[in-house]
Amino acid sequence: MNRTPIAVGGLLLALLALPGCDTITDLIGGGGGAEAFTEGEALLRQGDLPAAADRWEEAQVGAPGDVDAATGAAYALLLKGDTDAADAALAAAEAEAGERAPEIKMRRALVALEAGDLDQVSTHALASGLPAGKLLAAEVAMADGETDSALELLESIEGAGGAVGRLASDYVDRLSDEDPMVSGLCEAEALWALGVRKVAVKSADELVRGLPEDREDKPELLLTWAGRAVSVHEAEIAQGLLDPLTFPPEGMKWRMDAVQAMVQCVQGDIDTCTASFDKLDRTGPATGVADARATAAYLIAEDNPEAAKALVGSVQSNAAARALLATGDASAAQSASPGGVIDNYLQAGG
Repeated sequence: MNRTPIAVGGLLLALLALPGCDTITDLIGGGGGAEAFTEGEALLRQGDLPAAADRWEEAQVGAPGDVDAATGAAYALLLKGDTDAADAALAAAEAEAGERAPEIKMRRALVALEAGDLDQVSTHALASGLPAGKLLAAEVAMADGETDSALELLESIEGAGGAVGRLASDYVDRLSDEDPMVSGLCEAEALWALGVRKVAVKSADELVRGLPEDREDKPELLLTWAGRAVSVHEAEIAQGLLDPLTFPPEGMKWRMDAVQAMVQCVQGDIDTCTASFDKLDRTGPATGVADARATAAYLIAEDNPEAAKALVGSVQSNAAARALLATGDASAAQSASPGGVIDNYLQAGG
């Protein structure tokens, strides 16, 4: 069966951790701090992160047991990098959370994920009782090599429906595969989803290249992990994964060339990288190539800001704005922004 690589962590963060998302507004419902939460969310959408953070933290000080106030304050504290304080804000609301206690537990799991404490990730995720929590705990189990525990959790949520159920089924299929390379790759997928990305890439390298040549999904896996490798500046691993793709399947050629160009950029061969992207401009899909250019620019923005700006060129997109902001040129970033939250953020002073 042809399956694409699993990526869970970002989905969970988007659905369960971050304010500023319609899904979250629906999930958190009412409560004494709902008005303050909504006000902070509106400020966040306008790009005024400091004002949003101040509003949420004020609300949490005034009502430390309120779930909405704690949710906003925890996010504000995460923006500052203070995971201990973010967890404390959520813990203060846990005792009085009632039917919303699972939500608090899940958020505490995600704060622990940001802190890199996988033991606490598993503890809080399981305590939430939510399908998403079990999925997250299963990922921790896979990352620890505890396959049986992971399978038990995953099989219990295959029928959960939606993205969580589909991802659980994908994991079960792979963990049950008779090829140890395939089941072993689940550990790398879990590490990637948990944010341990350099370790994930190094783990996946040999496993993906060792898959049987007749596997239908091997080219896709090689290309996906090559892209992941270069995104964490593991250019040598990325190149090793690209090398077997001498004759990529139809539709993958331009993607392979784009990842190859990124590798050239990360390795410091800017002239070759630029020439590769110029060629892709003539052969690849415009939107896809523009995104690849912006990604490459972001990867070299700190070390070679002028080359990064040249790569972005006149592209207008959120990715381009992000890359230009990473060069330190807020004015260029605002010019490249197509509008929306990032544009509001830049207008508010970045």
